[in-house]
Amino acid sequence: MKRHLLWTFDRGSFQWDILCLLILGFLFLIPRNAFQDVPEFMKVSATETVKKTVDKNGNAIFTVRLKEPCFFDTDNTRQESADLLGHTLGKPVSVTRFQPIRDHWTGRLIAYAIWKEK
Repeated sequence: MKRHLLWTFDRGSFQWDILCLLILGFLFLIPRNAFQDVPEFMKVSATETVKKTVDKNGNAIFTVRLKEPCFFDTDNTRQESADLLGHTLGKPVSVTRFQPIRDHWTGRLIAYAIWKEK
């Protein structure tokens, strides 16, 4: 048992090969969503169009879901999401940063994380 815990096997041994196969199997066979290691502002709600979160520095981050998913991050889609955020907040928004949020299966753009000026 001590040999297994301290892993004293040689690099070309049978035990080494088994460990490498287990590590590769873990990396490639476990689905991505099993880890749930996505920041809160990257999680897109199916029911909410705009979701507000706060980062560790106290900055407000708004997650704005697009009306229709698309493949390209363009100025038009950014402007559309900023307008939707402004409409939801009831006042014009001055955006400091956009971060596209994509569906991890299809790669389509589904939302933006928007940092607005204070």
